[in-house]
Amino acid sequence: MLELGAGADILRAIGWLYIGFAAALLWACLWFPRRWWQKIVWAVVVLLVFLLPMYWRQAEKSRIVDARKARYEKGKALFDERCKTAGAKIYKTAEDVEGVLLQEVWPRASDSDRHNPHWPNAGLPRQYGAESYIQSFIWWEHQQHPPQRGYLNTKDRGTHDWHKSLPGYAFVDVKESDGFVYRYRLVREVPPELKSMSRERLSGATARYAISFRGITANPADRDQWVAGMTVLITDTKNNEVIAEKTWYSFEPGFGSKSGWRSPWLFAITCPELTEGDSARYATRFFVDQVLKPKQEN
Repeated sequence: MLELGAGADILRAIGWLYIGFAAALLWACLWFPRRWWQKIVWAVVVLLVFLLPMYWRQAEKSRIVDARKARYEKGKALFDERCKTAGAKIYKTAEDVEGVLLQEVWPRASDSDRHNPHWPNAGLPRQYGAESYIQSFIWWEHQQHPPQRGYLNTKDRGTHDWHKSLPGYAFVDVKESDGFVYRYRLVREVPPELKSMSRERLSGATARYAISFRGITANPADRDQWVAGMTVLITDTKNNEVIAEKTWYSFEPGFGSKSGWRSPWLFAITCPELTEGDSARYATRFFVDQVLKPKQEN
């Protein structure tokens, strides 16, 4: 049983007083009247006065529970239906890719975003944004149980019998708000207080393969059920061909409830599932590197 401290003790005491008072009145109704029909009438009155409100409260609670259950089942059914179209479609792959181009940077989520049923990026609600999104493409992946996806880090820890280290890309080009493209690279062996990436404005050609994302807006009524979708696209800029795409859907089963200081979208379930290693935080990187294989000498 969940204990709530002194408040729970007070509520229990009030409940027992209520029951005791009702029992005392019922005893008085059966003791003091002289005629049996009077005893019955007064006993019925007391029972109605005390039991009807309890019945009404319980009926209201049941109605609320049934309504919540019905809404959950409707939302979950919608989510399950959307999940039938989720997953990756890979038309081509590329080997020994040195770098990628980010057409846009995944924005850092705010607290208000995570409480908003219409948050554009709710399809991947736990994915890190801003600088962490850029870094994810050049960081190393450390797999403790290959081939399960692992965790990202700035350093190569080598490959041993119990884990495997895989490089990220040598660089990532980013289209930024000033209209220029900047190239980011991993800076090795830097003190923790310094930045682990270098940044320089690019004057030459950008990386061939571009990464973009778009929220799914074809079914706006989905958001009323706290269901959201996101698609990531990989494009070969040489011929403007989409060579792979992946779609995720998320469902917040609490429908935005803030009870217990919930941050709603962080409680969402996602399909395909993102349960291995850092896959929830870096879903885009973990999809991209299955299509564009990073050059191992990176």
